[in-house]
Amino acid sequence: MISFVKFFSRSGRFPRSDTETILHRPGPGLPPESPSAEAGGERGCRTINRRPAAGAPTSAGRKVDTTMSLTKILRDAQDLDDSIRYAAERDLSELQQLDFPNFLLSLSAELASNESPPECRRLAGIILKNSVEAKYSEDNIKQWINLDPLIKSQIKESLLATLGSLVPDAWHASSQVIAKLAYIDIPSRDWQDLIGRLLGNMAQQDASPPLQQATLEALEYMFEEFLGLEQDKIVDVLDAVIRAMNRAEQSSQVRLAAVKALQNVVMFANFANDDCRNCIMTAICDAAKSDGAVIKHAAFGCLIAIASKYYRMLEPYMETILSLTTEALQGGVESGALQCIEFWITICEGVIELRKQNKRDAHAISTVDCSFIERPLSSLVPLLLKTLLKQERDDDAQAIFISAMKCLDLVAITIGDAIVPIAMQFVEVNIKASDWQSRWAATFAIAGILQGPSIEKLSPVVRLLLDRMEDRNVEVRGTAVCTLRRVFDLLHSPAGANRIFTYENLPRIVAVLGLRSKDVPEVSEEACRAIYFLAKGYRSISSELGHSSELSPFLSDVFEVLCSTSALAKETPFRLPTSASAYEALCEVVRVSNIQDYKASASIGVLMPRIMRRLNTVLGAKANSSGDKRNKYNLLVLLCGLLHVLIQKLGNTFPVWRTPFVLLLFCRVLTFDSSAARDKAALAIGALARAVGPKFVDHMPILLQYFNAKLLFPIYLQVIGDIFHVLGDEILPHCDYMMDVLYRGLSKPMLKPAILECFGEIALAIGKNFEKYLQAVMRRLKDAADPEYYDDVLEEDEVDYSNQLRQGILKAYSSILRGIKDPKYGLKVAADLIDFTEVVCKDQSRDSSVTNTAVDVLGDFHSTVESWTNELIQELTKC
Repeated sequence: MISFVKFFSRSGRFPRSDTETILHRPGPGLPPESPSAEAGGERGCRTINRRPAAGAPTSAGRKVDTTMSLTKILRDAQDLDDSIRYAAERDLSELQQLDFPNFLLSLSAELASNESPPECRRLAGIILKNSVEAKYSEDNIKQWINLDPLIKSQIKESLLATLGSLVPDAWHASSQVIAKLAYIDIPSRDWQDLIGRLLGNMAQQDASPPLQQATLEALEYMFEEFLGLEQDKIVDVLDAVIRAMNRAEQSSQVRLAAVKALQNVVMFANFANDDCRNCIMTAICDAAKSDGAVIKHAAFGCLIAIASKYYRMLEPYMETILSLTTEALQGGVESGALQCIEFWITICEGVIELRKQNKRDAHAISTVDCSFIERPLSSLVPLLLKTLLKQERDDDAQAIFISAMKCLDLVAITIGDAIVPIAMQFVEVNIKASDWQSRWAATFAIAGILQGPSIEKLSPVVRLLLDRMEDRNVEVRGTAVCTLRRVFDLLHSPAGANRIFTYENLPRIVAVLGLRSKDVPEVSEEACRAIYFLAKGYRSISSELGHSSELSPFLSDVFEVLCSTSALAKETPFRLPTSASAYEALCEVVRVSNIQDYKASASIGVLMPRIMRRLNTVLGAKANSSGDKRNKYNLLVLLCGLLHVLIQKLGNTFPVWRTPFVLLLFCRVLTFDSSAARDKAALAIGALARAVGPKFVDHMPILLQYFNAKLLFPIYLQVIGDIFHVLGDEILPHCDYMMDVLYRGLSKPMLKPAILECFGEIALAIGKNFEKYLQAVMRRLKDAADPEYYDDVLEEDEVDYSNQLRQGILKAYSSILRGIKDPKYGLKVAADLIDFTEVVCKDQSRDSSVTNTAVDVLGDFHSTVESWTNELIQELTKC
């Protein structure tokens, strides 16, 4: 019905640039190949003054000027001129390889320098971060750990000093590098004072807003992953972050950074502690009441993070959160409505998943009662329903609508029957309103509560939807049809104790769907889909002997409706969108029909020639464009598929006199260059052969006109095997020709596995008569086992192809052994099978499917040899 999308995404990352993207390839910021074991230099020095060791190579034999200014190189690395930029990138890469420790030290000094341009400081930070980030290479961590402690200390001091910079690019970069180093050094206890230093920044009375913002950003990045901190340090960080959120005199940027940091820190807090939890929730709820939209959004982001992990502890705060929800939904996107709805979605998903876990483990007993969630969710439902009445059509309103519908669906699953009276009150008030928007909203509301409540509670919605399907407004009609289709899909089960509608409702349902199938294309398509799911509901009882389908009295009308909807227009014979749904519905209605019912049999008998004529029309129609050609092929797939279902349903009652006509139609489809259409036609030919039985041999001349090496494909080969089984010895007059075609088909590598398997099926079908072809087939099986046999296969496909080919060979051997009856010939085949199986066992590149096939074949081989042994013993006994 509707595809739902989560719109909440968390921002706050240091922005990437084209320059950073460039530096993701091997070069600056990635692990050096030969770092220097020794480093030096003064803090703040921004000139590379280390010389390479004697004889040390540089890339491409080029020697970099090691006295050049790092600032200039960084500036050139961002130049628009490709030649200047590439030269600077090479210089950076060479400097990194010549003296990695000093390179990092110089970058940190560049980042800390107020004399350097902001863009150079920013790039220095990016390269420094990439140089220690594990996601590029695990060697980065080892290189950092092995650095001289003095150099590491100087780099860290530069980074901490940079947090106080007034240049946002600089402290943004520094906060990220600090977080990357924290992941390495805090667990190894190499930077024990980092948390204290950062908290010290926050405790300074005269700390500048940029310093506090940068410090909070560093904490945010650090707590993205577990740092292994003791709980008392986490508590200290929480206190500092919450104080920054609560200071009235604090700048909005600092408060925003504090809320973002809290979102990560709270995931490691002792949320089970009442005092800790109350402090966190009070701070977040206060921030959610902020006048600033950005802070409000970030606060709801914190609530979402908490709901994902601690939803079972939120009972005391539900009234406050409901109040925030009401305000947010009334205020729209700017008030955090999307984030607020996402909070409740997260709550519902948590409860639903907990219930699923308890069902999977029958012995599990949840120690936490989640029933408290039902009351706030019941209070939430009217708020969600009100969003459906808003008439704005802009992107923001659409986003809120989609999120609200997803939330409504999850609430229905969570609280079940409790949602029905609340939602139906909204529906009954609006479904007969004078304005179509209210009627549309009421109809859509029904769609949102179909999963969760019982059928008994939901049964009245069918009547309401049928009424709206006759609405004068097309959007209301379309939504009603779409919702009824969803009802049939989710709730229609005639075999169950409770039914969503009774047989007495069926005449009106069929009549209204028939009327809507003639509506505008969008509504017509949904009506056909509704018929499809209506029919699908009868699958479970359609196979019962003597059962007369409830649809039988209406089949003639339904077929007429669907055929009219899918009719071919003379001007546009390849009109497709609605036709596809109509043909799929026809297939499903035919599948659930009881052919023993006279009305069903008569209706299907009338439908069959009608579809044959359509297939003939499509085959003869000329496609003038690529779009027409594509639609023509799709129609061929649909029509062949429908005829396949009709033939299967008619079975042995299929009128044999129609065989040559329908067979010729399918054979003509085999000549098209659409693999999907050819597959459907081939499968239909197989169904036709099974329906007609041995008399199909009379029509083999037609099929053989379209049986040649050029037209072979895997599905067709499977069908040929089926035809051999159907006809048995009756096919012998045509066998020489068909085997010759198969021999020629082996020249196509991709057909070899299927052809070899087909040989086995032929042996099974004609038994002793296969001995005539045994020598030629065995020779080809031996050739196929030779790797040189598939030298023309692309190297990247060779392993997969080899596995497919070996499965085909194994199945061929197995079927031939079971097909021929003479042990004299069988023992020769068995010897070849054993030899081939030994080769397969030694090949370590085989996949599990080959192993499983080999095991099955050896099992069949054992049974076959046992039967031969019994025969030989009987012969010896006679003697």
